[in-house]
Amino acid sequence: MPPIAPRLVTSHLRGVIRLILVTMAGIFLSTADARELELTLQSRDPETGTVRISKEKVDSRRVGVVAVDVWNFHWCKTATMRVDAIVPRINKALAAARDLGMTVMLCPSDVVENYAGYPQREAVFTLPKVTVPNAVTVTCPPVPDAGGCACGKERCAGNYGWDGMHPDLVIGAQDWMPDTQAEVYAICQKNGLTHLIYVGFHTQVCLLGKSMGLKAMKSAGLKCVLARDMTDAHPGYDPARGFTPDLNTEQVVQHFEKHLAATISLEKELAALGLWDPGWVLDPVRVTPWGTKHRPHLFEQSVTVTLAAPLQPGAQIRYTLDGTQPTAESTLYTQPFVITATTQVRAAGFLAGKKVCVESEGSFARLGPIPPAPDVFLGDLQPLRNVGFGHTYGGNVRYSGQTKAPQKDRSNLGQELRINRQVYPHGMGVHAPCALMYEVKPEYRRFVGLAGGDENLVRISNGSNLAMYQSVVFKVFIDGREAASSPVMRVLSLAWRFDVPIPADSKIISLVAMDAGDGNREDFADWAEAGFVTRPN
Repeated sequence: MPPIAPRLVTSHLRGVIRLILVTMAGIFLSTADARELELTLQSRDPETGTVRISKEKVDSRRVGVVAVDVWNFHWCKTATMRVDAIVPRINKALAAARDLGMTVMLCPSDVVENYAGYPQREAVFTLPKVTVPNAVTVTCPPVPDAGGCACGKERCAGNYGWDGMHPDLVIGAQDWMPDTQAEVYAICQKNGLTHLIYVGFHTQVCLLGKSMGLKAMKSAGLKCVLARDMTDAHPGYDPARGFTPDLNTEQVVQHFEKHLAATISLEKELAALGLWDPGWVLDPVRVTPWGTKHRPHLFEQSVTVTLAAPLQPGAQIRYTLDGTQPTAESTLYTQPFVITATTQVRAAGFLAGKKVCVESEGSFARLGPIPPAPDVFLGDLQPLRNVGFGHTYGGNVRYSGQTKAPQKDRSNLGQELRINRQVYPHGMGVHAPCALMYEVKPEYRRFVGLAGGDENLVRISNGSNLAMYQSVVFKVFIDGREAASSPVMRVLSLAWRFDVPIPADSKIISLVAMDAGDGNREDFADWAEAGFVTRPN
């Protein structure tokens, strides 16, 4: 299989098509095969942490599965990919749950109203209004919270970029999309549910505290359990002390088991019913930090990389650092390793020579030194070519929407130049695709500048629903030949640092901002403190 990559949604079209197909298929399916479940519940002594195992039988039709915040994006790139990693497993579990007559509830909280018009959302409003009882007093000590970013010292900056559920998450024809405690309780009343199994993200924040979350529904009198193999905590990463996102999740799950709710391995429960094939290869090797080609991890000096396969504990992780496909003979992963240069990591898990983990990738790009200030700023020069996003007729551009030609010392929309998490006084604000061309004068020795996604995007509602879309690649061409290029740049990522020697007798230099291959929605970008150095090195 090819490496997994982040799958960002540009519309709900894929979900709509899948919904139609699932609905059509449902017409021809037989009624659900209700079964008696015997859940193996794991809890812990609150004081000693000693594991306690108990059994509980329940009719599958009395069980609901609640999937919380299976989003298509997160401001932390590693968190985004960890959701991506678990979605195939969740899909298998939800398919089996539907077959067993369980009620499936998909709860994307923040973005639930983006599903207006979906039958699964509209059906919620046909339910009778119910009063939610305060049946149980639920107390739980504060849950370990590692800060929410699993990228280490070069941590991500927050935004609200997600705009829907993960595009690969299957929406069943008979699923529900509730948002509040009252809505979930009304569904439970309608379908006679007594038990709720929780899957989803991020355990100690969303699964715990949101109005449709585990604590709220337990207080309403539902028997709530957590699927410990289909959740992931709001992560943290400190390799110097051995603290990883998987350890963080393990600690949070144990906290739930001590103070809040029992857990189950949903895979094992379904396997006992013959509804989980142990031969399925679903889980990728997890990479921390988890940059990808479309959203690389940028670093300055070095980065410590951890590989893990927590759901395949017997697997041998094999990896390469040159971008080649890993095999059962590739380097064996035994401990975290340090990389100091731009590197493409590829990893897979093997057992007795057979691949048991989906291959995954990690893209890491090292930033160069901060360039010197230019002697000549771009804004003080007349470009030979100055074009942007629009339709071109005889050399004239009819610009699209609100976009403009590149703007001097301002963003493309006339705001401050905001990249690299700060404001710059000099530069050019553009919208990809865009090109600026200048004559190279004999005294120009180097082109220097910082380049990044314009961060005015997150000044309104912290980039709500939009921050995921911005992705720009910057390139420098000298006399028609590419002289330098950035990786994909995203909003609030560190700016790429250009310091490009200009060969003697060069004639023209072009500064290009391109979309990253996923369309150019919100691709506003800035060249900051950019221009030419005339003094000798």
